[in-house]
Amino acid sequence: MSGDGAARHAAFDLNDLSIPREERFAALRWLREHDPVHWDEKNGMWLLTRHADIRALSKDPVAFTNGPKGPWHAFETDGGSIENLDGKQHVRTRNLVSKGFTPRMVSDLERRARNVIDDAIDRVLADGGGDLVRDLAVPVPSRVIAEMLGIADADLDPFSDWCDGITEGIGAPEGSEREERSMAAAGQMYVHLSEIVAKRRVAPGEDILSTLIHAREDGAFGEDATLAADELLQFAMLLVMGGNETTRNAIAGGVLAFIDHPEAWHRLRADRSLMPTAVDEILRYTTVVRALRRWVAQETPFGSEVFREGDSVVMSYTSANRDERAFDDPEAFRIDRAPNEHLTFGFGVHYCLGANLAKMEIATVFDRLLERLPDLRLAPGAEIVRGESGLSETILSAAIEV
Repeated sequence: MSGDGAARHAAFDLNDLSIPREERFAALRWLREHDPVHWDEKNGMWLLTRHADIRALSKDPVAFTNGPKGPWHAFETDGGSIENLDGKQHVRTRNLVSKGFTPRMVSDLERRARNVIDDAIDRVLADGGGDLVRDLAVPVPSRVIAEMLGIADADLDPFSDWCDGITEGIGAPEGSEREERSMAAAGQMYVHLSEIVAKRRVAPGEDILSTLIHAREDGAFGEDATLAADELLQFAMLLVMGGNETTRNAIAGGVLAFIDHPEAWHRLRADRSLMPTAVDEILRYTTVVRALRRWVAQETPFGSEVFREGDSVVMSYTSANRDERAFDDPEAFRIDRAPNEHLTFGFGVHYCLGANLAKMEIATVFDRLLERLPDLRLAPGAEIVRGESGLSETILSAAIEV
């Protein structure tokens, strides 16, 4: 590589969403090889790019905390929800929230997910095609999350619009139109969810908010250790973003991966027993959550560097999931890859609570696509439109034929 190329990669800016996708991947490869614990002077943060380093950091929640400014992505966020908590407060909230993610709940929602994707496929078949994201990737996660939260069918369209608006603003420049639209969408969703929480306190339903409103921690934090109203709302907002936006992008990205690798599509169609490993490979290959942040709680040696108290450390999952040290031929899409210790759901005490739900949704969608749309393909001349999001690798649209 030329000196100019090395210098460009050394100056890589994770927050610059205008950098072309392949150039980002190339820069991350260079950093993994030459500067895996990288000090980003421009953004004032450490950037970790190797799988082993990110696992090591994730296993130490004492030295590397989620406070005080939040870990959701590489941009500043406010605290207040479970992903921003540490220690006993995190354990308490996680124990309560986990009551809404039981195996029975996932099993019940699987039937709902199957019905939703079959209805979506019916419409695509009737039209002879459609849009990959709008017609196939969006319906299952958006409707499942809406059902979990008790959002009525009549409110699904604005709910989806709010999700898109919030995501658009992640990492947007301060004062920009993107940020303003995002804040407006977040405000509208917050008001709507507040109304639902108030209703469920009076008249509980079968949704997860009703479960959490009446959940009790089993003695560890007192007899009345329930989630407060603001905690419920923060969790609901997190569920909307973590359970909807990321899963739909994994589905869309997975379809595109199969279109690029038709031999894998035919193999999975012939042998559905490969679905669990195929789902994990979709999650690794697409890596929809780009990065998460931790803050250094105490001076800590790390590799050849020393992190100081208060330092910001950003973990690039995009890089870790393609680390040559952790995965054989990581650029390949292998539906039988095993082991596959991807970090798409994080690692350690903050491992994603909704991982099994997301895997179920992805497996259900692809099982029905293989069965009913075996010839699914991009339409001639179709453009894959990707969006700018600090949170995830976002796919906005791609025309398909069946």
